[in-house]
Amino acid sequence: MEHCRSLAGLPDPSRSHSASPLCGQPRLHGVAASARSPYRNNRSSAVERSFSFEHSTIGVFFDYLLLSPMTTPSPSPYETTILIGGMTCGSCEILLERTLRALPGILEAHVSRRSGTANIRTAKPYAELEETISSAIQKAGYRCVDGPGSHEKPAESSGNSWLEIGGALIIIFAVYKILSAYNIVSLAPSTTGALTFGGIFVIGLVAGASSCLAVTGGLLLAVAAKYNETHRSSTGAQRIMPLLHFNSGRLISYFVLGGLVGWLGQSIALSAKTTGYMTIAVAFIMLYLALTILKIIPKGSFPVRPPKALAHRIAQLSETDHPLAPFALGALTFFLPCGFTQSLQLAALASGSFQMGAFTMFFFALGTLPALLGVSLVSSLSRGSFSRIFLRFSGTLVLVLALFNIRSGLTLLGYNVSFGTAPQYNQQAEARQAPPSPTQGRVPTPQAPAVPAAPAPGTVQQIAMRVSSYRYDPEVITLQAGVPVRWIVDASDASGCTSGLVVPDLGIQRILKRGENVIEFIAPSAPGEIAFSCSMGMVRGTFIVQ
Repeated sequence: MEHCRSLAGLPDPSRSHSASPLCGQPRLHGVAASARSPYRNNRSSAVERSFSFEHSTIGVFFDYLLLSPMTTPSPSPYETTILIGGMTCGSCEILLERTLRALPGILEAHVSRRSGTANIRTAKPYAELEETISSAIQKAGYRCVDGPGSHEKPAESSGNSWLEIGGALIIIFAVYKILSAYNIVSLAPSTTGALTFGGIFVIGLVAGASSCLAVTGGLLLAVAAKYNETHRSSTGAQRIMPLLHFNSGRLISYFVLGGLVGWLGQSIALSAKTTGYMTIAVAFIMLYLALTILKIIPKGSFPVRPPKALAHRIAQLSETDHPLAPFALGALTFFLPCGFTQSLQLAALASGSFQMGAFTMFFFALGTLPALLGVSLVSSLSRGSFSRIFLRFSGTLVLVLALFNIRSGLTLLGYNVSFGTAPQYNQQAEARQAPPSPTQGRVPTPQAPAVPAAPAPGTVQQIAMRVSSYRYDPEVITLQAGVPVRWIVDASDASGCTSGLVVPDLGIQRILKRGENVIEFIAPSAPGEIAFSCSMGMVRGTFIVQ
């Protein structure tokens, strides 16, 4: 939770690169110069000036991301590597790089969490700047160390830690059972795997209190500080407008871009097996995040993340006073590095739907909103026992969601995994199946599992099933081996992912229309179980072939 403590200690935006004697110094790796640097003010190209924040709204998006000057840094004889402790993820690198680069006398800084080091280039000998650099690092919530091994090692889980995780598991499953008894969990609209929109909102709450939103929270504070600096006579209501614009841009962009990601998944027509593999990939990302939160495995930079230079370009929007900058900055946080965000972006892609992808990302952003609006409160609470217990509980919750997502992915791949809970027969539903006619075979009930006599030629077994937004009725259907099947599916109440029906082992993948749907196939000749599910593997059923 170092990040939450570091938010209030971020460099004052008023002391940006432009405020220091080195404001015009070039940066390495394509990092943009300040919006008000001498280089920028002295450019002779009218075309370049036309894209400035002072002249064009389009400049909010393009000038910093695409048209920033790219120059070669002047050589410096003073290069130093310092060891830093307390870093836990890629966001730490960005926060520290921005903190160090804002200091007078620092020409360039590159931070690596994996090695626990910061490589800096200075205009003066390091000894003259050591106290300033050390103070800035500590103010940001990190520490300078004197020897190797500066980066965080995973804290070994003690006996108390395992007891807390076990207690969290008991509470989670108890609450789940209570909510399930009243269909409160099941009635929640679903997206992918075991995730509901409510579950995604909870993941957003977890992400908001973890390190993943450190950069986003820091940018929000920087935007507010910049506005207060340039509008000193503004009222209290006016001072919160940049915060509202930032979060509005974030919610809108997550909805729109999440929808586009879902539409992309639809346009490439993902098969059930491909969706299954993607669902399992989402689950393993969540599993990785959960294990790092619980400190069971080392917490490192997420394996796949956007380029660090892009994060710096986006962050520099906080240094401009353009009225649209807070909205644009909030919108662009969709591309900042965060393991939770990336896992849900993959989930949105797997949903294959603009609507489902949009709401997946929207509810995640909505879950992060409380932390962003109350960043000072979160900073004060994210300490001591409260921090430890909250992270232990939230990490366990994400772990449970990851395991259920693995089950959903395996279902889409044709594996019937129950996690020790057997599907229940619905006797009333079995009785509602169409009665056999002279040309129909009788479907055996669960109480009569014996294999019936060989059906007469031309026999067709007819079965009926009703689909709602959260279950199949019945969930278990018995078939006679080798007999043609006429499967009548009533989808009048289907919604969300239950609008799709897949039977991976039989190659059936169908989008259900409202009302009655008829699916015909021949039951396998070999006895066994065949799993079927909704298009995302959340709602499951089983054929028992006898």
